[in-house]
Amino acid sequence: MPDISLLAPLASALSDQDRLRAYATVVLAGPEGADPAAVAPHAARLQQAGLVEAGADGRLVARSGAFADALRSPAAAEGGAGAELAVFFRDGRLTEIPVRPARRLALLAHLTARVFEPGVSYGEPEVNIALKQYWDDCAALRRYLVENGFLTRSADGTVYRVADPAPSAS
Repeated sequence: MPDISLLAPLASALSDQDRLRAYATVVLAGPEGADPAAVAPHAARLQQAGLVEAGADGRLVARSGAFADALRSPAAAEGGAGAELAVFFRDGRLTEIPVRPARRLALLAHLTARVFEPGVSYGEPEVNIALKQYWDDCAALRRYLVENGFLTRSADGTVYRVADPAPSAS
């Protein structure tokens, strides 16, 4: 059975209307690709999500198999996290939060890289939706990310960003 949580990074990358238009520009450009300057503010996020890739000439082309790959690879979430973290996932969701600090930091680093893009501001509802894909208590997971230095929170608690630089997971 496909792990539909693997579609979440794709859907998240396309949740912004301007980014969705940028992706459409790349898709409509076809095999010759789109000029990266035409989608410059969104190219990195689209590439990170695996929706587009740079062609040999540097132009961006859509990865036609991005959604199919996510649907057919149920072990990808665990495999990407490494064997040590795989034990904490089932069907793309966390089964527990590691107690050992090194494992917890590795897990938090993995989730941060998988869910959030550096340089992008996220509202608390966006963060909650993204984290709820992995763990029902998204407030606790959000708190772990902030307390361990993976995310920063604005003084009023409404805006979150990936901390720069992210702490080491070792």
